[in-house]
Amino acid sequence: MTGAAAAARRSAAVRDLAPDRLRSAADAVGRLRSERDVYLAPVRHHSPACAVAVRAAIEELRPAAVLIEGPEEFTRLVPDLLHEATRPPVAVLSLGEPGPASDGGTGGEGAGFYPLASFSPEWVALRAGHAVGAELAFVDRSFGERSAAERAVAGGEPAAGQEDPFARTLMSERYLAHSEAVAALARRLGCRDHDEVWDHLFETRPSTHLADWRGMFDDVFAWAALARLDYEESVLAADGSLDREARMAARVAEAADRHAGPVLLVTGAFHTLALVEALSGAPEGEAVRARQPEGGFGPPTPGEAWLVRYDHERLDGLRGYGAGMPSPGYYERLHAAHLRELGFDATPEAGPAGPDALATEVLVDVARGAAARGHAVSLPQVSAAAQAATRLADLRERAFPGRTDLLDAVRSCYVQDDGGIGGPGEPERPLGLAVAEVFGGRALGDLPPGSASPPLVRDARDRVRAVRLVVDDSVPRTARLDARRTASHRARRQVLALLDFVGAGFGQLVSGPDHVAGRGLGQITEEWQYCWTPLVEARLVEMVHLGATLDAVALARLHEAEARLAGAGPGAGASVDGVARLVAQTLVIGLGAHLPRIVSLLRTTLDTDRDVDSVVAGARRLLGLWQARVELGAQEHAAELLDLVGQALATAAYLVGDLGKVRAEDEDAAIGTLIGLRSLLRDAAAADGETGGERVDAAARVAVARELERLRDGDGTAPGVAGALLALGFTDGAVPEDVLVTRVRGALTAGADPGTAVRFLGGVMRAAPDLILHAPEMFDAVDEALRALDRDAFLAVLPDLRRAFTWLRPTETHRLARRVAERTGTRVEQVDVRVALAEQDLAAGLALDRELAAVLERDGLAHWVAGGEA
Repeated sequence: MTGAAAAARRSAAVRDLAPDRLRSAADAVGRLRSERDVYLAPVRHHSPACAVAVRAAIEELRPAAVLIEGPEEFTRLVPDLLHEATRPPVAVLSLGEPGPASDGGTGGEGAGFYPLASFSPEWVALRAGHAVGAELAFVDRSFGERSAAERAVAGGEPAAGQEDPFARTLMSERYLAHSEAVAALARRLGCRDHDEVWDHLFETRPSTHLADWRGMFDDVFAWAALARLDYEESVLAADGSLDREARMAARVAEAADRHAGPVLLVTGAFHTLALVEALSGAPEGEAVRARQPEGGFGPPTPGEAWLVRYDHERLDGLRGYGAGMPSPGYYERLHAAHLRELGFDATPEAGPAGPDALATEVLVDVARGAAARGHAVSLPQVSAAAQAATRLADLRERAFPGRTDLLDAVRSCYVQDDGGIGGPGEPERPLGLAVAEVFGGRALGDLPPGSASPPLVRDARDRVRAVRLVVDDSVPRTARLDARRTASHRARRQVLALLDFVGAGFGQLVSGPDHVAGRGLGQITEEWQYCWTPLVEARLVEMVHLGATLDAVALARLHEAEARLAGAGPGAGASVDGVARLVAQTLVIGLGAHLPRIVSLLRTTLDTDRDVDSVVAGARRLLGLWQARVELGAQEHAAELLDLVGQALATAAYLVGDLGKVRAEDEDAAIGTLIGLRSLLRDAAAADGETGGERVDAAARVAVARELERLRDGDGTAPGVAGALLALGFTDGAVPEDVLVTRVRGALTAGADPGTAVRFLGGVMRAAPDLILHAPEMFDAVDEALRALDRDAFLAVLPDLRRAFTWLRPTETHRLARRVAERTGTRVEQVDVRVALAEQDLAAGLALDRELAAVLERDGLAHWVAGGEA
């Protein structure tokens, strides 16, 4: 029996096993081809195998029209898609009606992406169709006509933790992924999931078999039609599938009537059964035909759509993308290898011809990438992996090693004892990174100059250009700004801060005042590094579901932050300082008009927050904003800022008594809060002296001072807190020197508990460390108290003593050592010991620190280090 006869016999046997509906549909496919010159190309999105078959079909048929699944409004972008400067991966972006996510923005379901890679059948259909002079059109239902529920379903179901608005796609394949028929087929074939089933049946076919487009499309049609039978009509009606199929079937019929030559329709294979039945008049197609208006759909629906850059990372099904193939880097290579073997590629020297040669190249490239990252892979290992991949393919009855065969070979032959994870000083997971680079890909598309951009990208680019920052190239630049004295610099800083806040990745503050973090506020100039790259546009596109302008996106981010703070509740995370930080952020990015709502939240939080440190930190942040009102362009909010400071001081007066009740381990934090509160009082008093008419509530300041005095003189106050308040009172002139010395002597008297005495001394040293040098009687009191301690008591308090004296500066420590030497009759060099550390000592210490961190992580104790940093 000849090979052709055997194939025909197998085909007949398979046909006999198929459901009646599929056999009828297969006959209808033949009639559509022979009687109406209509050819359906069922594809899997981003499938190299389907892309090869589509190209072969177009080159043989030379159709008069090539119609493609995709919203009708995309047709106007065909010239940009065909432009010689357009390099995939790219995507067409659609925005729906504004939703509730933000003022002026759209909800999360309001954005949809239609990605195109070099190996996407739709991309190949456009290019090959243009080459033969065919009419090119997208014929799916307009994105703007789809309901929010339809868009949500079309968005796919990303894995937990992988929600990515940029990966929301109009090419959803969720039904194929969840089909019981496909799952049963996977079990029958021993495949792990629907992706491996697809690879096994289609992607591992020889190049010449893919070029047999009729057989390829018939098989893809049967595969998808079986999955289609798993779903009830009501389900497909609810998600808009039937409405979309009605539109596509009508457009095909119109094109067939309009053209004398063949019409080729390229759609996701899941739709093909419905389209065949609708176009052939089959009874099962009535559900689709009933949705077609009697007079037809009329001209294509207009709608907004833009062409944007895309990348392999977001095209990868393993990273949350809702349609198409995983591992786009690998499939891009596979597609190119098929084209070279079939002679479609005019530059065979650009890479391997045929998938067999590609398998070796992939394994070599993974080994090279791993070695470059510190995970050596030997030539024998590469050879063993190539042999293993080939044997796995033979065992699984595949014509050549496919994606899963290669990955299995890498795992079995390249993974050593350390698993490619790496150790201290080595790159993290070098083998995993190499696999991700080769299989996942790193390609970033490009667009022709002047192509249509989404409104958010245009707004961002216009805002940046308006303040004279460069966006015409991707060269990193530095902007040095003096926002305090130069209005144009203030505008420039505001735009940079706005883009930074929304997460565009355009610029980064390198030095200078950071009013949100509260750092560097005494500096006059600031320095930003910025660079406009395609990745900036990609990040902006990620945010299009939040709004069409930068201000709208920023406002949505502010709403999100407000909701988090408002929902935290008293004692569960809501803090005055957190809301004050949000006030600062709002002013820095120039959205002061939206302050009233945040200020209202802040006033409520001031009534509920019981953390005096949060209240003090928030008040200091607010006063800093008032001091920078000109620099921030916030003069109109000056009075309100000072009023909030006054309210915060009133709250602090109510809460400050709690600082006297802290435990020994919390005294340091309490003293830090007291020092901040004292600084706040002084700055608030200075603010009252400035012109402008605004004043901080004097009664609140008096109330705080009164409560601090009461806490200082109270008998039950924690000793460290009492010592700090005494020292602060002396430096502010509120406590005379004789009172200071008397209190110190009393606290350090021979009958006092050594631990309590040292806590008191620690408070004094933390608040005013130089007092021991400038008040001789205090020096004497400390000296006498320490001399009175017996050996065991001294050793017990020695760690706390050492800590107390660390608040002295090095020069002050030297002066104190000299006085101690003079008092004890010892030579200075025996007391004041200085340790000289060379550069190699520092390097050795850092290496030891890294080694210790690695050991802690290995033993599951990495949180010890993280906790210390926190």
